[in-house]
Amino acid sequence: MFLYLFFFGLGMGGLPWTINSEIYPLQHRSIAVSISTATNWLSNIFVSATFLTISSPAVLTIYGAFWLYGLIAFAGFIFVWRSLPETKGLSLEEIEDLFRRDTDSHPNPNPN
Repeated sequence: MFLYLFFFGLGMGGLPWTINSEIYPLQHRSIAVSISTATNWLSNIFVSATFLTISSPAVLTIYGAFWLYGLIAFAGFIFVWRSLPETKGLSLEEIEDLFRRDTDSHPNPNPN
């Protein structure tokens, strides 16, 4: 448990919060971060609510439950590794441009 908490704290503990604060356009950032946070907490509730049932000997056992959650986490890691561009050293505007599609409307800097 100690090793899990140690490595979680080094990597996935803070990483999603950092990425969430960077990848959304400024005009949508507050609502997007709110939705991301709600999704994160709902996922945590789902894992907490299902763990005892899944880890019972009649379903997967405790080892099977950890393997299941581990495989889901590994699939998520592969998805993020392949999908998320490097943002090190970029300004928020440059990061926003990384995620902008050609079909997205560009904000008008002079609304007058």
